[in-house]
Amino acid sequence: MEHGSGKTLSLWMDGVELQSRPVAGEDMTVDVCVVGAGISGLTVAYKLAREGKDVIVIDDGDIGGGETSRTTAHIVNALDERYFEIERLHGEKGARLAAESHTAAIAQIEQIVAEEGIDCDFTRLDGYLFCPPDQSPDILEKERAAAHRAGLTDLELVDNAPLREFLTGPALRFPQQAQFHAMKYLNGL
Repeated sequence: MEHGSGKTLSLWMDGVELQSRPVAGEDMTVDVCVVGAGISGLTVAYKLAREGKDVIVIDDGDIGGGETSRTTAHIVNALDERYFEIERLHGEKGARLAAESHTAAIAQIEQIVAEEGIDCDFTRLDGYLFCPPDQSPDILEKERAAAHRAGLTDLELVDNAPLREFLTGPALRFPQQAQFHAMKYLNGL
């Protein structure tokens, strides 16, 4: 795989030979054109094709050659932008939509992996959010309250994330997150 669309290399880039795909011709008629051959683009194209749509996917590089091949391989509803901040910017409804859409994405990928028998090391696991040393753990309670309002009621505050040789202090446990090998997933699609 060429690594030309970014400067970083990840372990997901090596060891998976992606199946070659035909190059589109000049004159094509399709029902839907999906731009981007990463996790989102190929998942959307897969779902549309399963619904009987004639779909083409276009990308300016390799399949999964952008952010997908550089991902952490975690599929989560524990978001980088905190729920209390999403709620401040977009209201309680906006935060709820964010939580629901990310939770549904995890379930959707899990379902596709199972239905298609894609060997991509998909597994469910808990995720943990903890504070850096210079931040008050009070922010975790603020995040938990906002996440609960967003519908993530199974979050819990724990004394420490289960990490060997590293004491995190208080942490929020987000159950039923997932991880997988993103490039193997794309290859299976």
